[in-house]
Amino acid sequence: MTKRIICCVLALALLLAVPALAAGSNGLRTSEAGISFIKEHEGFSATAYEDSVGWAIGYGTHCDVSAYPNGITEAEADALLRQHLRETESYIDSAMAGIGVTLSQNQYDALASLTYNIGVGWLHSGYRLYNMLAAGIQYYTEEYIVNTFARYSNTQGQNTVEALVQRRFEEALIFVYGDYGTGGTPLYEFEYRELEDGDYELYHRVWGQYSPGLYSDVPYTQWYYRYVSPLSAAGIFDGYEDGSFRPESCVTAGEALKLILLAVGCQEQERVGAHWASGYLDYAVRNGLVESADFSELDGPVSRLAIAGLAARALCLEPDPGQYFADTADPWVGALYKAGVMEGSYSGDQLVYKPADNMTRAEMCAVIWRIYNL
Repeated sequence: MTKRIICCVLALALLLAVPALAAGSNGLRTSEAGISFIKEHEGFSATAYEDSVGWAIGYGTHCDVSAYPNGITEAEADALLRQHLRETESYIDSAMAGIGVTLSQNQYDALASLTYNIGVGWLHSGYRLYNMLAAGIQYYTEEYIVNTFARYSNTQGQNTVEALVQRRFEEALIFVYGDYGTGGTPLYEFEYRELEDGDYELYHRVWGQYSPGLYSDVPYTQWYYRYVSPLSAAGIFDGYEDGSFRPESCVTAGEALKLILLAVGCQEQERVGAHWASGYLDYAVRNGLVESADFSELDGPVSRLAIAGLAARALCLEPDPGQYFADTADPWVGALYKAGVMEGSYSGDQLVYKPADNMTRAEMCAVIWRIYNL
């Protein structure tokens, strides 16, 4: 009974703590990295202000500002932003369903930021980006997609606004590369060019060159880039002071405990011993989420099997003894695999999980990103 109550509390905490991640018609909502991006570009205003569209407050939210005669706090502005994003997302979901398009998380985040900023007017056949999505975005070059985003940088038909051009460019980097500010992606230079067909472009790709990367060892061509970049942008999983992320290094038991517990909606835990992560271990043991022996060395590595047990219990998943992997039938691994949180790799023609291997920081990023986006 105790564990059932704990699971219900954790499940409720997940819904309350991560409202940006509930499923839309595309199975997606704006991620925490996407929301952080919107906040950064909108900026925060505690008092109402008038822009080219009307009156706004907080993080650029257009609403009845008379409801905030004494201004708005950052917490209230965050809630208001998320509330209005629901409406934005409903338009995106409807439009994409109408043309049979399934978006990836980074594509969804880019379109959410674009739509929150310029409105829903572009979501019909009179606009180039919509037509490209309808025809199949995969048929267009990366450079063409970047320049299409850059076109949506006018205010009420007036001249291009430099700040909006930059925002559109950064949204395009999220859309095309999953680059939430991590960099290391193909380099583009701003230069207005008129084309022979009467069209124009604002950016051109500098072939063979790349933008400065936040981490020296996370190239955008690696599979883990799309997990490291948004988690880093959202302040969830950081690198080291020397500019590295060390993706192939082992995640420590302490890091794993904190990352997973926060991802499922638990609160920050105060230390109860000498180690900074002692509070997280204490919480996990008290609530039956781990065997203390698996996480006793908080600065040491932790196995993929132990991580699976912690994550599955924290998510309140039902054990699944299905034989999904050739090397384990562990029910917690099965539960996470079925939920789409854990993946394996192929050894010849067999799918294996490698339960005894220690989990790397790159693998941990993938797990945490999937938990946040369940």
